[in-house]
Amino acid sequence: MEINDLTILKYITSESASILSSYLEKDLHTYSILEKYEEISYLGSSEKFFFLFKEHEKFINRNQETLHKYSDHLLSVMGLLFQTETYGYIHENSSIYEKVYGDYGSVVPIDNSFPEEINIEYKLTNNDSVVCIIDIFFNIEINKIFRRVVERYQDRSNYGKLQFLNYETAFNDIDIINLYPYLFKGTRELENHLMTVSDNFNFLDKNKVIDNFQIINNKLHMTLEEITSRTKCNYIKCYNFYEFRMRAQLYADENDELLTYLDKYFSPRKLNKYDSKYYITFFIVSIDFKLPYLGFVEDYNKKYYFNDNISAFKSVHGYMQELKHNNDTKEENLFKNDIKNMLNSSRYRNLLKANIDFNKTIILFNGFVDKCLLGNDQLKKDLKDLFMFITDESITVFPTTNELTVENIKYIMRFFSKYKDREFYYKVPDLQYLLTHFANKPEEDKNTSINKSHREVRFNLDNEIQKQLNSLIR
Repeated sequence: MEINDLTILKYITSESASILSSYLEKDLHTYSILEKYEEISYLGSSEKFFFLFKEHEKFINRNQETLHKYSDHLLSVMGLLFQTETYGYIHENSSIYEKVYGDYGSVVPIDNSFPEEINIEYKLTNNDSVVCIIDIFFNIEINKIFRRVVERYQDRSNYGKLQFLNYETAFNDIDIINLYPYLFKGTRELENHLMTVSDNFNFLDKNKVIDNFQIINNKLHMTLEEITSRTKCNYIKCYNFYEFRMRAQLYADENDELLTYLDKYFSPRKLNKYDSKYYITFFIVSIDFKLPYLGFVEDYNKKYYFNDNISAFKSVHGYMQELKHNNDTKEENLFKNDIKNMLNSSRYRNLLKANIDFNKTIILFNGFVDKCLLGNDQLKKDLKDLFMFITDESITVFPTTNELTVENIKYIMRFFSKYKDREFYYKVPDLQYLLTHFANKPEEDKNTSINKSHREVRFNLDNEIQKQLNSLIR
């Protein structure tokens, strides 16, 4: 049997190919599905997804006993994929703890995460392991389709959450409409989400109310009918990789037991697309792989039965009442926002105190950005706004930036530690709260790895660079 052209080969070790081939010789139906998937590669995202979903559910039904037996293992592999990030290592025998860091953080990009990058290979040992990798293969390919569709419109600054930059444009994309229900755990969650989305539309424009609400409601009703017709299933599953990735990475950041366990399966290797000097994060797993905790991914691959009577948006016939409500509450909301801004500004301002004048502060952090963050001019401007806010009590709006990653925040935390109780006064948790909210990442406020970075030597700048920066103010 010729299996050389099957995509699934990318996800198994080279010596496992013969075991896969032997299995498929006996299960010709599954072989035909894997082969058919290669043949439809030219089709659009919706077509490929509905094919994969339908055939995956059939595969699950044919192999219920085996997949149930290894359900924790299957969730563990998906959990590993969601939490794995790409780092560089010096040699192929490196431990998972031996990441290479440069002046600007990791020596290779860390944003090439699942489902775009698959940093594992599966080692087959028997027929049960083949059934498991085929199940995993379906899930990997489905998640890849979702990422490529969703990220046409996704707001990248909104880490861990599904939020489109332009819902009106997105909901005119047939792939988005077809796949959108699968980004939620049931139609109740979908309905609740879209009720908040409705706030992004212009209630004050009668035509927009009618056009958006009525058309999108009709589209969603038709989509649910389409799902039933094309999958022969009256349920959906959730493929919101943003949510599962956020959960997985929070779990990985706070669990030393997990790193000890993963180190046994860690096998760095060369990948041509990255710097050839370094080995890259990679795992070789087998059917005995099982994470010590699965709470963050336990609702993955569950069935959620949908309600045909879904009503995603408020009634288009109520737009006059909506106009009246908006007019009645506009003045009250403005007053509430003024009070909220005043209270928030006072809270943020008290988290950090500068013991040097404003100009020296700007010089210091401009130097830091030039030396360590690629001279990002927008970040310089945003940091200037932050320090101006801290020193000027007349400013009531807390500034934010979209220019900082979590890794950047860790380096800034460590940088501040060099000036603590001399140039700047703060408590470490307060500084973390300030920086994560400044960076529009409030969900990272309790991230223990950021807290630890304040005292971790690996986030130190080069000694010569640190001396140069010190000389700017001392």
